[in-house]
Amino acid sequence: MPETIWTETAAWVEAIGTICAVVGAAWVAAGEARSAKAREERARQDTERKEARALTATRTAALNLAILAATEIHNLHILLRNEKWQGRVGRVSASRTLLGTEHMLMAFPIQSLADAPAMVEFSHFPAALETAAEVYANLETAVRAATDPDHSAIFVEYSAQMQRVDRSTKLHLKGLKKALGLDVASVAAAASKAKVEASHTQNDLRR
Repeated sequence: MPETIWTETAAWVEAIGTICAVVGAAWVAAGEARSAKAREERARQDTERKEARALTATRTAALNLAILAATEIHNLHILLRNEKWQGRVGRVSASRTLLGTEHMLMAFPIQSLADAPAMVEFSHFPAALETAAEVYANLETAVRAATDPDHSAIFVEYSAQMQRVDRSTKLHLKGLKKALGLDVASVAAAASKAKVEASHTQNDLRR
């Protein structure tokens, strides 16, 4: 009888030990699974944050280029109405500067914007610069070919053409800003940087 009791007790102890071992193993496994899931979630969030930062940087760069293009076109439009500067058209070729910015726009990986409306709006800027450069080149040709020393009529004509390009570019810039969805701070930073660069370009033209 005592042996039976001890045998049953040992069996119960063994059974309880087995149960505890199984429960413990399950708990450890569950803990490891929770830790692995937490690590995966953190990794996913880190990846999403990196992708978001990269996309914001790309869109800000696109906006910088677009603002630079729009500012250069606007500055050139203003210069065409400056009587003191008009006499320098035959000596200063602003179209080269426009084409230089156009090449930067063309080299930009437009597909990295990852948004069809933004890509469509951005694609207008190389064409706008090309048109502005063509208008200015035609102005240069007309001034050099003119027999009348008074070129005021020529400047009125080409200033009107540049005004249309300027107005259209400003509208597309508004559309691009909306499509990119950047916050006000990002837009302001991009505008400030681009205006400084364009100001340097304008100063170079005036020298």
